[in-house]
Amino acid sequence: MTNNDRPVIHAAVEVKSDADGKDRLLKEIVQLVHTACSFSFDENEVYQEVMTREELSTTGFGNGFAIPHGKSSDLEKPIVSVCKLARKMEWEALDDEKVDTVILLIIPKDNAEDLHLKLLSALSYNLMDQNMQEKIREADKEDELSDVIESMLHIQ
Repeated sequence: MTNNDRPVIHAAVEVKSDADGKDRLLKEIVQLVHTACSFSFDENEVYQEVMTREELSTTGFGNGFAIPHGKSSDLEKPIVSVCKLARKMEWEALDDEKVDTVILLIIPKDNAEDLHLKLLSALSYNLMDQNMQEKIREADKEDELSDVIESMLHIQ
C-alpha cells in the first residue's frame, strides 16, 4: 500500500445516537468523521455517495457489522472510520440482524476503484473471522480499535 493509499483511521467507541434509522445515523457518522479529521471534505457529497450506494444494495455485512462506503472529490487519502454503536440499529443486513458496528469507507474519487476494492476486500475478508469480530467488540479504547482496523488492513 503506497503512502497515498494508506488510509486515515478514525475510531469512535460507543457512538450515541438518537437516530431512528440508518439514513440519519449515516449522516451523523459522516458529520462525526468530518469534525474529527484534520482535513476537510464535503459532508453532503459523501453522505449522498454513501446513500446512493446503500440504495443499490445493503452494506449490512452480517454478524452486527455494516461497511457503508462512498467517494469524495476533496480527499487525497482514504478514511476508514469504525464506529461502535451504543445501541444496535436496524440495517437490512444480509443476515437480518441489527448492526452494532459501522465501518465507513470514504475513498478519494481520483483513486476510487482499485483502492476501494482493496480496502473493502481486506475488511470483508477479516470480518468473516470470528476472532477478528471479537477483537473489534472487545476494544474499549479508540487507539485499541484503530490498531485492530490497521491490522485488518495490513498497515504497519
